[in-house]
Amino acid sequence: MAGMIFEILQSYASKNLPYSYSSQGYDTGAFAPGWCSAWMSNGCPTGNSGTEPYVVTHHLLLGHAAIVKLYKEKYQASQKGQIGIVLVSHWMVPYSSSKQNHKAAERALDFMLGW
Repeated sequence: MAGMIFEILQSYASKNLPYSYSSQGYDTGAFAPGWCSAWMSNGCPTGNSGTEPYVVTHHLLLGHAAIVKLYKEKYQASQKGQIGIVLVSHWMVPYSSSKQNHKAAERALDFMLGW
């Protein structure tokens, strides 16, 4: 079955929405495992919203890199497919036309999408 799927599909995603997983699972506590800092007042049993989302994201990206490397070295030549990652972000627009606001919007987008 898996062989048939790989013969049909040409695009693969190693990870789906890593920002949502790390921020909502380890910052706000809205998704599993439901961790957040006590100051979030969400009733989370444990967690550190200031560091854990970054540690989780770091490991998600290491996993993505390993999967991409494996696919490119072992399967891409025969399957002729592409592999990537699915990202999601809030969109940031400058509050005004000032250079300072444009730079702030650019920094915010880079923080969300500049992985």
